[in-house]
Amino acid sequence: MQVTTEQIDPCKVAVTVTVEPEKVRAAEEKAFLAIAKNIQIPGFRKGKVPPQMARPYVDTDRVKQRAADALLGPAYAEALQESGVEPFGNLRPDVELIEMNDDGPLIFKALVPTRPLVTLGLFKGLTVERRLLQVTDADVDEQIDNVRNRGAEYPDAGDRPVQMGDVLLADVATILEGNESGEGGESRPAFVEVGRNIPDFDNAMVDMTKGETKTIEATYPDDFPDENYRGKKATFIVTVNEIRDKVLPELNDEFAAKIHPTAKTVEELKAAIRENLQQQAVQMADNDVEFRLVGQIVDSSQINFPDVLLRAEMQEDINNLQERLKRDKLTIEQFIEQTGRTAQQIEQEIATAADRRIRNSLILSEVARAENITVEEEDVDRIITERAASMNATPAALRAMAEKNNQLNQLRDQALTGKILQFIKDSATINERTVTRAEIQAEQAAAQAAAGTMISEEEIEPTPLGLESARPKRRGKKAEAEPVEETPVAEETPSEE
Repeated sequence: MQVTTEQIDPCKVAVTVTVEPEKVRAAEEKAFLAIAKNIQIPGFRKGKVPPQMARPYVDTDRVKQRAADALLGPAYAEALQESGVEPFGNLRPDVELIEMNDDGPLIFKALVPTRPLVTLGLFKGLTVERRLLQVTDADVDEQIDNVRNRGAEYPDAGDRPVQMGDVLLADVATILEGNESGEGGESRPAFVEVGRNIPDFDNAMVDMTKGETKTIEATYPDDFPDENYRGKKATFIVTVNEIRDKVLPELNDEFAAKIHPTAKTVEELKAAIRENLQQQAVQMADNDVEFRLVGQIVDSSQINFPDVLLRAEMQEDINNLQERLKRDKLTIEQFIEQTGRTAQQIEQEIATAADRRIRNSLILSEVARAENITVEEEDVDRIITERAASMNATPAALRAMAEKNNQLNQLRDQALTGKILQFIKDSATINERTVTRAEIQAEQAAAQAAAGTMISEEEIEPTPLGLESARPKRRGKKAEAEPVEETPVAEETPSEE
């Protein structure tokens, strides 16, 4: 067997293998005999047809394919051993069959992914800004409003027409400008709160009656959160099925004691919410510092990795997205319509996010290697103890659960990542700055626009294009600070009380 190698790029080697004709003929004969056993000819039992009589009935291309399949694996393994090329992980090579003629050799080329190559840039003595979100009275009030909305009741409004603030059960079809064919504009049930959608839509809904169907022409405002919709026109076909009042619980001491485990008054509730918001602001600021520091190292380093690694990472993200869509009973076409992206934009966002994760991971691993940072068993114990406390469980019980679910290695990885990040932060200069929510959101939006964003689970919502419905607005992580887990009103059944 002949083997030649060629370095295609820093992390890919082309290995060309020539398998001798006699081995090819032997593999083809073996493949022929295996196929011939299943040939049936009148006068012979299955498996008893003489090989020479079966030969005219056996597809030669099928024989060649079966022989090639049998030869490629062993030949590839032997070629790697002979050439000394070491493939990275369990990534499969791209294989091209070059030649397999009658009585000739089998020649194939394998593009072998090899270990990533990282040349670290500056990773010590970095400077970064720690941006602490300022918690305001308006933020506290917003959290209380969210909780009150969650506890709202929705009595039937009777026969009166729609008013601002009403909650409607409606069927809504949407056709966005540029899709006048109507494709994707099928009617879907929606839970719509009038006054929380684009203005043209809400204004047209006022005075509609139960059972009425109306076609609404609306234009998305120039400041609409999703820039893909700004200034675009849409046609909504709406049928009102039910009209409900929205009655919020009264904000008083009884309400405060009901929704919070320790608060007994409204003022104590506000103080508890403010403290929780401040804690979350600190955590978000710390996470942002880590993200920015790693980003600086990535940008100053030279990172090469095999393209099949990126494809594998993207495929995992795609699989996760498909599972989420399946769980929410959405097709990819519906998801594309609702998010206002094209399939190409979604793929590019997935590729961008996967590429960034790979680069971050490789950089952290290289810092650990350069500084000899390792994880010890006490590091894992510390993580288990911290999590057990937050879950009101014992460390022993949590460790037993992790062992049962084969999650100890995952905990070790998390412990190692934490130690690497702490090393980077300890050597960095971190300047403090207090920022407003508006500043955080503007900076985050600019960063997402420049780098692309991974599709988040919150974006998969079975609601019409551009309608707020009764779900809370999707916000960036740095703008979120819920005192309790928020249950979308759109998933609740309005009360008949």
